[in-house]
Amino acid sequence: MKKLLNCISVVALLVLTACGGATVITPMSEAVDFTIEGGENRVDVKADGSWKVKECPEWVKTEIQDSVLVITTERNETGAVRTGSIVLAGKGDAQALIKVTQAAKCTHITPGIDNVEFDKEGGTQTVNIDTDGALQVEAPEGFTASYASGVLTINAAANDGQARSGEIRLADGDQSATIAVSQKGNVCPKCNGSGTVKCSKCGGKGYTHKVVYGEYGERYDEYYGCKKCGGYGAKYSDGLLDPYTENGYGKGSGKQTCPDCGGSGK
Repeated sequence: MKKLLNCISVVALLVLTACGGATVITPMSEAVDFTIEGGENRVDVKADGSWKVKECPEWVKTEIQDSVLVITTERNETGAVRTGSIVLAGKGDAQALIKVTQAAKCTHITPGIDNVEFDKEGGTQTVNIDTDGALQVEAPEGFTASYASGVLTINAAANDGQARSGEIRLADGDQSATIAVSQKGNVCPKCNGSGTVKCSKCGGKGYTHKVVYGEYGERYDEYYGCKKCGGYGAKYSDGLLDPYTENGYGKGSGKQTCPDCGGSGK
């Protein structure tokens, strides 16, 4: 009977100890850092009893979930780095500190990709952005872009004109990044839809020029109809005739089929 009473006493003592305040409190992280945007951090806490948050900076919110301390902060609009300490308290003088720091400005902007392409039909694409800032976004003509919660959303309307391109700029303070953006169009950008470009041989003149010298060093300018753009290739002036006149000597058109669109203009 005496042994049974002793066992009951030991069990009762253990129950009382477990239900009492903690004498040892050990946070698994002694310091927590937040970006300027704020957010949530969770810290596991080991203890031999119950504990509570005794002190906390006014810009920090805490919540105890079982053995986890949930720490949250809002965006830091003060312009200065914020620091403070969370004090956990148990039984008697049992305490533990967790240091909390929050940045005051954006430290990095890193897009997941650096180039986005759209077909002429347009559409919407998204790009993941690694940053701790509140980004301002600038988009080139023909595109719109917005940023929220780590994602950049880019929109392009259908494009019936020339292909277009530019850069989307992301910025916060002294940090910035760019993403190249482009879209195909219905009009060939090389020939602007005409299907022809300036002749690469004669430069659009319709003839080529050659300088020759006579027996006594006298100079002669010879002109030949450009065969690349439709001329006969024959010499049509010996320097006495105006090379710009249409005089039946086989001057070329000065244009050739666009090599990019094959003459379709698209």
